[in-house]
Amino acid sequence: MKFNRVFFFALVISLSILLTACGAAPATNWPGLATDGTHVYLADGQYIYNVLLSDGTEVTMQTADGPVPARFPIKADTKKSFFAVPALTSDGQLVIGSAAASDHTLFSIDPVSGAVKWTFLGLKSPWLAGALVLDNAIYAPAGDGKLYAFSLTGEKLWDFQAADHALWTAPVTDGKLIYLATLNHEVYAINPAGNKVWSFEFDNGIIGAPTIVDGTLFVGTLSGNLYAINAADGSQKWVKLLEGGIWGTPVTDGTNVYVGTVNGKVGKFYAVNASNGQVVWSKDDEGAIAAGPLLTADQVVYVTELGRIQSLDKSGAPKWQATIENAKLYTPPFLAGDVILIAPMNAKFLLAAYDLNGAQKWTFTAK
Repeated sequence: MKFNRVFFFALVISLSILLTACGAAPATNWPGLATDGTHVYLADGQYIYNVLLSDGTEVTMQTADGPVPARFPIKADTKKSFFAVPALTSDGQLVIGSAAASDHTLFSIDPVSGAVKWTFLGLKSPWLAGALVLDNAIYAPAGDGKLYAFSLTGEKLWDFQAADHALWTAPVTDGKLIYLATLNHEVYAINPAGNKVWSFEFDNGIIGAPTIVDGTLFVGTLSGNLYAINAADGSQKWVKLLEGGIWGTPVTDGTNVYVGTVNGKVGKFYAVNASNGQVVWSKDDEGAIAAGPLLTADQVVYVTELGRIQSLDKSGAPKWQATIENAKLYTPPFLAGDVILIAPMNAKFLLAAYDLNGAQKWTFTAK
């Protein structure tokens, strides 16, 4: 585990050197979360944990040596690290790549038993971003700057060279095209056959995935520019410069776009008009806001590097807040059913669940 954290420090230091006008690099690694509605899959360091959404209990399975946690791998393996958002397929696979310095395997595992279904080997760099599942294919961004497409049985279908540097951002889709952001300042629109439809060059690198709503992509750059791009042809609708760099994925309700920024050790949270890019309201925060926010029917929730969880209504008025002692929060708040999941770093627990009013329901600590 120590080696993997050192490796991630090196990656982020390299990232901060490569990029300009983006403020201080705020994180070393950040856990990834996914759910099937009953279980939560937490990718954090050496393991992918399987936790019950109802009460935070880690799922166990029976072996010849007795019950053991249903995590992957079953036994600690210092050659593996997992931090991306796990991808769940309709036929019962969990797909994630190792982000370790020495193991560059893309795994498909059974999320219940942790058994490996298939692997993709041969990459000479880590997998840092989560994969996208669309129809009967898996689209996985890799550390060599390529987007790889696989069948559900692990057959490589094609690869697309998108960048010179590692891909840090998961692809998104509108069901027709695949949109991939890069640190090389570009977003690509790619069809499911692996052909480029269009690309757009931005002013700086992109870490947070684009958000697509009603034919518009909203993309934030490390310079702090928030863009609205026509998803069909890649033409620019508007751009707005915000204070600080944008590290997370913007979210939108169709009326406003909500996003936080990193400006050294402090941050700012914005609501921006989705039609014209004008700032509707903003809130200063004493902590950097590196993660994208969570949007529900009546609130927007963001987290800060200082371990604070902040809920606002859509007019910007505070609803509730909570603080996790000594924690740093870089993973976006995650809505699973009627609970909000928070995956902190440096806390006494790996995962916490809050109800929609901010009351903590449970925490998960690995044993």
